[in-house]
Amino acid sequence: MKKIIALLLALAMVFSLAACTSSNEPAPSEEPTPSEEPATSDAFVLNACIASEPETIDVSTISSVDGSTYVQHMFENLMKYQQTSEHPADDPNMFMTEVVPGQAASYTVSDDEMVYTFTLRDDIFWSDGQPVTANDWVYSWRRLVNPETAADYGYFLDGIVKNAYAIYEEGSMDPSELGIKALDDKTLEITLESPCPYFIEMCAFASLMPLREDVVEGNDNWTDPENIVVNGPYIISEWVHDSYIKMVPNDQYYDAANLGPDEIVWHLSDSETAILSSYQNGEYDFIESFPTDMIESLQSSGDCFINPYVGTYYLYLNCDKIPSWKVRAAMTISVDRDHIVKNVTQGGQVPATGFVASGILDSEGKDFAYGVSELGAIYNWLSQQYPDADLTTYAGKCELAKQLYDEAVEAGEWDPNTTIVYNFNTSDTHKAIAEACGHDWQTVLGMNITLENQEWATYTNGLGEHAFGVARLGWIADYNDPITYLELLVTGNAYNYGLYSDPDYDAAIAGAKAIAAGAERDAMLYSAEETLFGEGGFPVMPVYYYTNMYCAKGIKNMGYTPMGYFFMQYAQPAE
Repeated sequence: MKKIIALLLALAMVFSLAACTSSNEPAPSEEPTPSEEPATSDAFVLNACIASEPETIDVSTISSVDGSTYVQHMFENLMKYQQTSEHPADDPNMFMTEVVPGQAASYTVSDDEMVYTFTLRDDIFWSDGQPVTANDWVYSWRRLVNPETAADYGYFLDGIVKNAYAIYEEGSMDPSELGIKALDDKTLEITLESPCPYFIEMCAFASLMPLREDVVEGNDNWTDPENIVVNGPYIISEWVHDSYIKMVPNDQYYDAANLGPDEIVWHLSDSETAILSSYQNGEYDFIESFPTDMIESLQSSGDCFINPYVGTYYLYLNCDKIPSWKVRAAMTISVDRDHIVKNVTQGGQVPATGFVASGILDSEGKDFAYGVSELGAIYNWLSQQYPDADLTTYAGKCELAKQLYDEAVEAGEWDPNTTIVYNFNTSDTHKAIAEACGHDWQTVLGMNITLENQEWATYTNGLGEHAFGVARLGWIADYNDPITYLELLVTGNAYNYGLYSDPDYDAAIAGAKAIAAGAERDAMLYSAEETLFGEGGFPVMPVYYYTNMYCAKGIKNMGYTPMGYFFMQYAQPAE
């Protein structure tokens, strides 16, 4: 455990930005073969499989790591991810990335750190040959915060860019009043609400990519291959839904001459067995999903590598369906996380002790997950309220869990005959985790649990309808700051699927977003996370901190950020 945490800390200074939710989805095992033949017999075609069909690749509405990975290959933001000379694991073919200027040639920051002025490169063009202009970011960012867009990430600029909260949350201002404006075609000015230590990282984020208004407006199908216009290294040439997405180099990209693959074919599948079979048969060069019982043998063969990953796998405990905080607390502490990471996931994951993922740092460079105590946020408040409980052992946690559950039943706060529905998206691993959690709740607490799996698109729609009792999700950090997790549970946040609401918590998060990094802000954030796991709380049940596993062969010069993206635009055939 200490080795993994130390590695995450060592890599934190080069952390880039990544997208968000993790479906951990690998989809149908039968697929048609990409129809177009490479231009020449010696063309380099990279075949990869990282997930199933993405819900969308619309820059403004995208919300998954896999979808954002596709976007990162097609669009380029003011800032971008550039490979360094460091390796994230033992794979000499994989390199870390850092955030550097992308479409921006340079930027300046005002003395009060409230105004950022970006000067764009002279050699940036859309794939149809039109120049990229500062107005393309103005349009995209206004579209993101416009409530009519209904973007999951519409909140992303709240409390950061001037007027974003008033536009998206309150509806009291027009998107045109967002603190972003084009001074001319090559100069973009962005005004913040307060200094933001991670703003430059945000400027590489998928949801903030530029968009062409004339391409997007009035065209619901603008992401189709025949319509899409991009400013990044690759463009979609073919998309067979639920089968594959094919990309080819964008000859208008300023660094097109140095791109690697002549084609990147992203195969779409959620069958871990079929994915591994295709990899072993030589059909795929790179995969992220495979059966957990094959990890050891794949590592032994030199195919599988484990990267650090700043993310938390967790369960929503619906506060409407499970109204007693004591029942939610009992469920949270009665799950045997050590068993799950050792015997179910088997990929070097670490049992979670809080919602904020290990690897996120406070202002002093300490790992936020362990900044208060080794017990972690899940157990800190409970240890103070129940000092006789032994929260250092699983047996002690189960004893307190049973006590809390019985107290809720005796007080009439919970009917023990209630059956809880646990929803998860289709995946062998998600199913195994659900079975392990259900077993613990039934054995320790005597609860009635029903497990239901759904395909990813259906599943995500269901989350927004709040019909579940328990539902799994993974959150991968968008930037290296605790807010990337803690703001998810603010009242009304698009990702607050469990309907948690606490005015004091909301105020703490708003306050932390309004002040500069430092001891006062750290204290506010630590206190806020403890509030999540105190009286009235436990709206989520963190299970483990992610690692990122992949298999690759025959390719080199790949890029990676511990926040989830793989970059293939400069990949080359291995010698």
